Amino acid sequence: MEVAFTLDPGVTEVDIDYLQEGEAVASARFKQPGGKTTVVRHSVRLQPGVYQARITVYRNEGPGVEHTKILLVPAEGLTRFDLKEATTRSE
Repeated sequence: MEVAFTLDPGVTEVDIDYLQEGEAVASARFKQPGGKTTVVRHSVRLQPGVYQARITVYRNEGPGVEHTKILLVPAEGLTRFDLKEATTRSE
């Protein structure tokens, strides 16, 4: 299945774990020096079912921001997750 993550500019790394019943069944990591890419897209092979996508977004400074989304497999077409708000910290 195809998954895309929309990010704010300045994101330097995205780590994704796909969990089923609390167990990681697939993972992916994307590094982008300079943080210019605002969309990360990849293919992942998952058996039919309900998954949690645990996504950690990193910038040059500070700890990662974790966000969790629900993913239903199978899904038709591209599944998109908007993580822009997940990468913005409130002071």
